[in-house]
Amino acid sequence: MQTYEKNRGMDVENLQLKLDDAILKELPALERGLSTIKVLAAISPMMGLLGTVTGMIETFQAITLFGTGDPKMMAGGISQALITTVLGLVAAIPLILLHSIASGRSKAVIEVLEEQSAGIIASHAERS
Repeated sequence: MQTYEKNRGMDVENLQLKLDDAILKELPALERGLSTIKVLAAISPMMGLLGTVTGMIETFQAITLFGTGDPKMMAGGISQALITTVLGLVAAIPLILLHSIASGRSKAVIEVLEEQSAGIIASHAERS
């Protein structure tokens, strides 16, 4: 609206360019943090998988050294594998949901800005 108020006297094409420019300037603020959330959501399950692999390596090393006779020796590595898998998923699932919600809201605001901009241009063209 400020851009329109400042540029009321312009022709339709230039006004449209000014409004489009104003919307483009707002995009970084609307999309700030989305890529960070997306990266964290993607990395979380991988970190869980990394913990799973290290836990299984630990388990196989215990089997190599002590055999399969003592289940307590293997339990630590298996426990580590399961816990890290769960923690990776516990972190990833809410982050994916948060990214989806934030991204959807950001897109909705952008659509409203573009729709309002088109309406302003149309009413300005009618007056001209």
